[in-house]
This record gives sequence, C-alpha cells and structure tokens, in this order.
Amino acid sequence: MTPASGPTTEGSTARRVRRASIDEVVPVAGLLARAFAEDPIERWCLACDDPAGLIDLELLQATRQLARRGWLWVTGDRSGAAGWLPPGAGYDDEAIDAVVGPALAARGGCPERQIRFWSWVEGHRPAEPHWYIDLVAVDPDRRGSGVGRLLLADGLARVDALGEPSFLVTGNPRTVPWYERHGFAIRSEAQAPEAGPYAWFMFRRPTAT
Repeated sequence: MTPASGPTTEGSTARRVRRASIDEVVPVAGLLARAFAEDPIERWCLACDDPAGLIDLELLQATRQLARRGWLWVTGDRSGAAGWLPPGAGYDDEAIDAVVGPALAARGGCPERQIRFWSWVEGHRPAEPHWYIDLVAVDPDRRGSGVGRLLLADGLARVDALGEPSFLVTGNPRTVPWYERHGFAIRSEAQAPEAGPYAWFMFRRPTAT
C-alpha cells in the first residue's frame, strides 16, 4: 500500500506512535480510505460503479481486524496509521469477503478477480517467517512532513529488535524508492494476471540494534 507523510511538531503528542484501540476503528478506517482512494491496487481490485464506497467498506473491515488483534498503529493525532501483521498471521479473508464481495458484485465489480489477485500476491511472499507491512498511510491533507517516515521507522525498530525481516507489496512506483531508503530491496516485480496492476514485492533484512 502507498505511504504518505504529514506535518507534526517535533516532540509533540502527534509524533508519538501507539497501538490503535477498537474505539478508533471508524475514524482510522476513514483516514485509510482517503489515503488509498487513488491506490492502483485498490482501484483495480474494487473497480465498480462506486469504487470510493467499496474502498470505505473494505478498509473498515480490515481496520477492525487489525485493531482487535493489536496490529494497527497510529500517530497521536491519528493523522497516520500503519498495519503490521506478525509472522504466520493474516486477515480473516473469508469474513472480509463475505461483506465486501456481495457489495462489489451489486455495483458491477468482480469479487472473484479481487480474490485471484490477492492469491497471486500471496504466491510472491517469502517462505521464511516475516512481518507483513500491509499499509503505511497518512491523511492526504497532511502529506509532506514525515509522518509516514515516523510510522515506518517505529515499526522497523520494533521488528529489528526481534531480529526478523519485513515484506510488503506496492502498486505505486513512487513509493519504491521511499521504501528503498528505509532498507527495503525489490525482491521481484511483475504485472498481475488479467491485465492487473504492476506490483513490486519488497523485502528487508533486520539491521543490528
């Protein structure tokens, strides 16, 4: 997913990263929907008569699962959020599909195509245990001053302390060098089947602490 960044004051509460609570699911999901409104992967998977509505719906389901499991992190002012899935963990895809699939089909989209895309992504994940960075995002009107960098650095520090690698997929070419500056390297890249979006699969080994 696409990183973004936004202005904060050094040392302020806004620059602290903390776990999101279940009570914050709705506002954080709204933030994510705004941040990923033009994301190439989301737009392709949820192409229909109401893509914005479907992105809202999908990210609400995903945000709820992340928050309940303690995998969702936010800045103090909720201007940015990051989702980190531990090694061997994943979403309850059936629960998400049960909500999103019928709504997508009712609006002229193709739930099966979305399912096939994410199955294709799964086939590119490393065999070794790794943390999966599902998202790093900041509200669009707060981009440009380092919140995305703060969120990613915070998560990487925690993962480095465990001595474990990280993995992500992005469909936005502008984010590739951004992740590279944080130690990620392109593991592979390809266009998705069915004339889908081009994707970069990136991997990072832990650094010494």
